Amino acid sequence: MVPKHPIIFLLEDCPTTGLLIERAVMHEMPNVRLLWALSVEEAKARAEGLLIDLFIVDINLPDGNGLDFMWKMAVEHPSARAIVMTSSPLPEHAALTAALGALHFLEKPLHIPTFIDQLRSALDLVSIDDGKGDFHAILKNVTPSDILQLKCLTNATTVVEFVSEQHVGRVRFEDGEIVDASAGALQGVEAVYEIIGWKRGQVIEHPCVGFARRTIECSWESLLMDAAQRLDERRSAAA
Repeated sequence: MVPKHPIIFLLEDCPTTGLLIERAVMHEMPNVRLLWALSVEEAKARAEGLLIDLFIVDINLPDGNGLDFMWKMAVEHPSARAIVMTSSPLPEHAALTAALGALHFLEKPLHIPTFIDQLRSALDLVSIDDGKGDFHAILKNVTPSDILQLKCLTNATTVVEFVSEQHVGRVRFEDGEIVDASAGALQGVEAVYEIIGWKRGQVIEHPCVGFARRTIECSWESLLMDAAQRLDERRSAAA
């Protein structure tokens, strides 16, 4: 049974698309409360403290990337579901959307009758989960490589800390490039290779504070490709 007044949170900077979705939801789903934000910063402020059932997120936004926002919301709203949409669908965006546990990856313009059916199904799933949700559970299955790629694709400037069993690693990003990493006694690319091999743990994001020396000079694409190759070789040797 659908919650009495579920909340759908829309992050969309295009007024035409936003109004189309807003009017369709108001007409077809009158029991639903829809909140609409035009930017990432506005969305962060409006979502705080709310019990949101479903996020509808555009990828390309004026002040950020919807996938990065969705990653943060999956941690803060673990019972929520998500639908991602974009007018420029890229394979890497589709892969990251799936890895983050979104229900659908949609190309704009939307077919509104189908879209409304997808919203109803999504809210039915939220109700069935009874607040336990699986958006957060699927996020647990995201690999360190997925997270590194996400932060690079969203041009992030941040520090991501990985905690796995008794190990702690930190990766620093500047404008979407991986510039520094540490894992125990390891530094630079060797630390990234180590972190990518970890299978489970927690991820915590921290702001960049102060100056950090650069220990990684290669591009993030080549770094992650080399790391994946090393991981495959390690698994083959262990088999």
